[in-house]
Amino acid sequence: MKATSAIRSVKVWRAPDVMDAVMLKGQFVGHRYPPHAHDTHCLAVITGGALAVEVGGQRRLCRRGDVIVIDADVVHSGAAAGDGKWKMRVEHVQPGELAAYCDRLGIARRERFELASPFVLDAELSRHLYGVNWCSETDDDPFKRSEALACAIVGLYARRPGRSAHLPPVRNEPALVRAVRRRLSDDLHARVTLSTLASEFGVTPFVLLRAFVREAGLSPHAFQQQERLRAAMPMLRDGRPIAEVGARTGFADQSHFTRVFKQLTGVTPKVYQSAFL
Repeated sequence: MKATSAIRSVKVWRAPDVMDAVMLKGQFVGHRYPPHAHDTHCLAVITGGALAVEVGGQRRLCRRGDVIVIDADVVHSGAAAGDGKWKMRVEHVQPGELAAYCDRLGIARRERFELASPFVLDAELSRHLYGVNWCSETDDDPFKRSEALACAIVGLYARRPGRSAHLPPVRNEPALVRAVRRRLSDDLHARVTLSTLASEFGVTPFVLLRAFVREAGLSPHAFQQQERLRAAMPMLRDGRPIAEVGARTGFADQSHFTRVFKQLTGVTPKVYQSAFL
């Protein structure tokens, strides 16, 4: 998008492992986008402030957490609202890359999203799209990134009018899920993605994700993080150094360990450990 007024800060980068998307993270002040269209699909999450958006004749005042899905070649515009300040994260994806990703994921090939409305109020979808963008920016946790992308695209596919029934059927797969759980539990240092893990077990990423969530109640990545923390807690109680515990249980570094530990327990490893010393 071309700027027509003040921009506080914008970062743009390429994400080869996210459908070769062009990623954007921006903070804007008093900015306005005139009517225009891209040759890419635009998947945007508003992360702060308010933005008045018009897409194909539909208008909405978008605020934090709102998702905007604009297909390629669809004219749209936007202008700052409220106090004039707003933030967003965006993925720009070529139609051909979306189609190729659908093939790899194991769902019907398509080149456009074609939603009934470009404005989506869905906290889970917003979280997945934000997670893909943030993980890509920081080069954090490819497993989490791959899983969040799959969840986002499947969620958008299911929203397409008349197409949710076209998602492949997934039966209960207790043997598959047991095997995957054992794989992730036995190797806490496993560096996998949703695709590589699915390939190990001869299924599509879609089937693995759906079957695992149905059987285990959480995603494969979430299960891996849970198992890492379960292994870490006894070491913390024994007084081992926090950095050592994180390294021994498969976390990339101490900050990664601390972030995940706090997310799942509500406290940092240091606070948890201090209760047993």
